[in-house]
Amino acid sequence: MPDARPAQVVVTTRTIVIFVAVALGAALLVLFTYAVRGILIQLVVAVVLAMALEPLVRILERRVARRGAAVGIAFGVALVAIAAFAYLLIPPLVDEVTRFGQHAPALLQKLTSGDGKLGFLERRFHVVEHARTWITEQGGGKLLARPVLHTVGGVLSTGGAAIAVAFLTLFLMLGGSKWFDGILQVVPEAKRPRWRHAGRGIADAVGGYVSGNVLISLIAGSVTVVILVATHVPYPVPLGIVVAIFDLVPLVGATIGTVIVAAVALTKGVPTTAIVVAGMVVYQQIENNVLQPLVYHKTVQLSPLAIAVSVAAGAEVGGIVGALLGIPIAGAIQVASREIVAARRGEDPPQERPKAASSRSRLAAGHSSNRS
Repeated sequence: MPDARPAQVVVTTRTIVIFVAVALGAALLVLFTYAVRGILIQLVVAVVLAMALEPLVRILERRVARRGAAVGIAFGVALVAIAAFAYLLIPPLVDEVTRFGQHAPALLQKLTSGDGKLGFLERRFHVVEHARTWITEQGGGKLLARPVLHTVGGVLSTGGAAIAVAFLTLFLMLGGSKWFDGILQVVPEAKRPRWRHAGRGIADAVGGYVSGNVLISLIAGSVTVVILVATHVPYPVPLGIVVAIFDLVPLVGATIGTVIVAAVALTKGVPTTAIVVAGMVVYQQIENNVLQPLVYHKTVQLSPLAIAVSVAAGAEVGGIVGALLGIPIAGAIQVASREIVAARRGEDPPQERPKAASSRSRLAAGHSSNRS
């Protein structure tokens, strides 16, 4: 009976070299991705914005028959809308800061002498003396300068990122489907219909979500303006714009906007603040239980649990931007997963509908038939 010898595993030098090369390549790819994470986030935001503006571009393209002109008009409309928001929001803020600067010496004088509404802080806690000691003897001035410099740097960085995102969005809109068609060139021809169908589904999910979310935010801002005008709270339009901007962030944005509005409404008294908060809470319930499920069901088709998880994961990875992109990315993953499962089952992608001829083409065909 032959001796049973244990099986031997032979690892060649070529296998070791390939394994080390793949590991190093993966590590370098991870490091490169981490190094350019800011640019990648800007690119993802630009892709989402381009998808959101694509329906408007298609409508305009049917009118002007040239994509470049349609993109220019749509991009100009978006810039005008942003400029209008800034015009309605920034002047009241500047006015309030200017008024505060003008009244700051008098307020400081009252605080120092222990008079006014905040005089008890000096009489009981001696905050002015403690503040002077902290600034002069403990280097508080330098500590205060750091947040100011950090804030200025953050504003400049955000402005630069916004300009970069705007240009990336414009370039993506001008390219249109050419970018995706270029990617399809590396895909086997037999699989291109599946990829094209998946890409169209992802674009519809992302664009529909962004458009619906913007519509819901505009409704939230309009409702806030109506409530503030009815209760005579100052600056209703700027506060409505603030609520609309924060309402873009799912789950938590509306709450943050309510807190800001409540802080301003306190200037009119506690009863007015209670009425404002009650009205906004009622609207939030309508938005959460009626508007948002309707939008998400029509666009990304995600369950409430998937929405909550995607928002939390996006916020953990990318902060506010991640929270904004969490739901559309989850919707895109869902569409891609559905197509992968359909391909595994051997299902054929739906046949594409032939594009209807444009009015100019039909007119030209009519002229040619008449001549003949």
